[in-house]
Amino acid sequence: MARLRYVEKETAGPEQEKILAQLTQKSGKIANMWKLWGHSPLTLEAYMVFSKSLVKGTLDPKLRELAYLKTSLTNGCAYCTEGHKGPARRAGVTDQQMEEIANSSESASFSELEKLVLRYAEELTRTVRTSDAVMAELKKNLSEADIVELTVTIGLANLTNRFNMSMMTDLD
Repeated sequence: MARLRYVEKETAGPEQEKILAQLTQKSGKIANMWKLWGHSPLTLEAYMVFSKSLVKGTLDPKLRELAYLKTSLTNGCAYCTEGHKGPARRAGVTDQQMEEIANSSESASFSELEKLVLRYAEELTRTVRTSDAVMAELKKNLSEADIVELTVTIGLANLTNRFNMSMMTDLD
C-alpha cells in the first residue's frame, strides 16, 4: 500500500486535475506514480517536460530503454521495471534480453555496445561515478550528445526508482 493517498480525478484540485488529465491513458487510467506525484503538480509538470525531451534526443531508443531497465533492476524497483517493459519492447528490446539483463555480460543476446551501456547503467547507479575505462569505451561508440542523454536517462531512472520505492507505489 502506498505511503501517501493517491490523487484521484474526483478529489483533485484544479491544478492536479489539469496535469492528471494530460497523463490519462487512452483507457482512461492514470498510472499510480502520477497519482502520487500529482500532490505536487508543478514538479510533475516539470518532470514531464524533462522526460519527454529525452525521447526527442539522438540516443538510440533501445539503448535508452536498456539503460532504464538495468537501472531499475539494479535498484530493485519493480514498479519502474514493469512500467518500462512495454516501451522497451516497442524500442526493440526482446523478451529474452529482458530475462537475461541481470547477467548481460555473459549473455549472447546483447551486442557489445548494449553490454557497455548496461555496464555503464549499473556502474553509475551503484557507485554514482563511472570508471575511466567505461567512459573511454562509451566515447569510442557514442557521440557526446548520446553519452549525455544516456547519463541523464540513468539519472532519471534513479529518480523515479527512488520516488516509487520510497512512496511504495502499488503496481498499476
